[in-house]
Order: sequence, then structure tokens, then C-alpha cells
Amino acid sequence: MGYLLCKECGGIYELQEGESPDDFDVCYCGGEIEYHLSRDELYERQTYVPTAEETVKQKSSDRNLIIIIIIGVVFISVIPIAIAALFIYRAYFSGSGALILEQMAISATMIFLGGI
Repeated sequence: MGYLLCKECGGIYELQEGESPDDFDVCYCGGEIEYHLSRDELYERQTYVPTAEETVKQKSSDRNLIIIIIIGVVFISVIPIAIAALFIYRAYFSGSGALILEQMAISATMIFLGGI
């Protein structure tokens, strides 16, 4: 006797007495089948085939990671720009000229760092 393993769906069929591997062309799912003499040989060669549900979960997980990265990049770039804008606003409405130049230099640096 022996075992048939579908390469497509991972299904396993144990050959019954009187059956031959040549009696089977393809799996019921349409996938290619391969013959194995024993259960030990079958499990040594068998590779993991994810189910459709696991594939969908993986794609969803990848999409969530991309969204988190995009949100992180937006916050990292927006916060320094907002702080720089506040410095510019404050410097514009304060009366000291030297303070204005100092604050504008800080603001320009923060805008540059926010754009990176």
C-alpha cells in the first residue's frame, strides 16, 4: 500500500488493498499528487501549505503594518513642522528683534528636520 499527497491542497489519501498509485491522475481539487511508500516518508517530504483563511489573515496583517508605518511617518514629520510654525508665529508677534532672528533660525531648523 502507500499514500498519495496532493501538492495543491495538502490532502492525504491512504491507498486501499488492490489500489495502485497509477489508478489516480489528480486530486479531487485538481492538484498534482505524489506517491509515498510510508507515513514517515510522507511527513518528511510534506511542506506547509497555508489555507485560504491564513493567507487572508497574512495579507490583512501586512496591510495593517503599512498603515501603522504611514501614520508614524506623518506624525514624525507633522509635529516638528507644527512646533516650527508656532515659533514663527510667536517670533512674528514679539517685539524683540534679536529674539525674532534666533527663533526664526530655530524654526527653519525644525522645518528642515520635519521635512526629512
